[in-house]
Amino acid sequence: MTSRPHAPQIDRATLNPDHRFARRLLWAAVLIALFVLAGCRNQETAAAPTALPAISPTPRSTPLPEVVTAVPVGAEENPVQMVIYSSAPRAAANFVSRFENALVKESGLNIRVLVVDRYAEALAALCDSVNGTVSVAWLDGLTYMAATAEGCGVPALIVERGVRRNAQTGETGVIIANSERSFSTVAQIEGDTVCRLSYDDFWTWMMPSLVLQSKGVNPTTDLKAINDYEDLETLIQAVADGDCDAAGIPSTALAGGEPPEGVSILETSVAFPYPVVLIPPQLPLGAQTALIEALLALADNTDSAEIMQGLLEQDALIPVTTDDFSDLTAFLESTGLDFAQLGG
Repeated sequence: MTSRPHAPQIDRATLNPDHRFARRLLWAAVLIALFVLAGCRNQETAAAPTALPAISPTPRSTPLPEVVTAVPVGAEENPVQMVIYSSAPRAAANFVSRFENALVKESGLNIRVLVVDRYAEALAALCDSVNGTVSVAWLDGLTYMAATAEGCGVPALIVERGVRRNAQTGETGVIIANSERSFSTVAQIEGDTVCRLSYDDFWTWMMPSLVLQSKGVNPTTDLKAINDYEDLETLIQAVADGDCDAAGIPSTALAGGEPPEGVSILETSVAFPYPVVLIPPQLPLGAQTALIEALLALADNTDSAEIMQGLLEQDALIPVTTDDFSDLTAFLESTGLDFAQLGG
């Protein structure tokens, strides 16, 4: 039997360098291929299955809260308040309902009239318009200054008293002194005796206090004494007799504008306005116009004007702006007092 020939044995020593390099290159290629395949299998094993998307609930509409419609100022449910100062509130109360009815009819607004016995109450109601009931207010010169300093309102109409050549919208005061003192300026009253009717009287205490303050004299600390008298006639005579060195009085208290014997006029004050109505910014423009036009119309009507006189003592109503009070504003600013504190 013929035997299978044996495969020839390769003598590694007889391989030339080119053959050896080729074998090494082949083995390197095989190893690289194995590593690549192994890496691919590891990535395939580690890959996480794709998550199914979650089913979200169907969105539903949420009803919005009901919007409350603001009731217009001057409507039946939201009246405008008119606050009027009176030195005799009980007597003035007799005219309130008739004036209120006439004003509502003429303006087409729902208006409530309130009489108070202090200007400070009228000022407080005006400045509180931002928080509740919208109020227009009739104010004097000092509370007017406080209201404008606080931004509570702007002037619209002012009371005029007198007719024709005697008509005026305010009144001045005078500082009188004993003639023998030979005062030349108000500042010289410092250290002397001043007389008045009472601490809350405007013409005999508040007005002269403001004038003194504007000249650098503090009326509460820089005077020798402050004496009270019962009436103007007695007060003026006390100045003439030398019992008082000086005092403040309204100009109308001097007969014919001339002081009596023994009394000299030291200074005349700025004119302090008669009541002026201020309108708050919370009152809509249309309602402002309707109210102002109604007041002017009632003041021009004989019957309704008579009703108004029981409350305002007016002979006429005159339109005004802040420019009409420039002299008053300049004087009050010269006192150095903070009128915004009064409004607050």
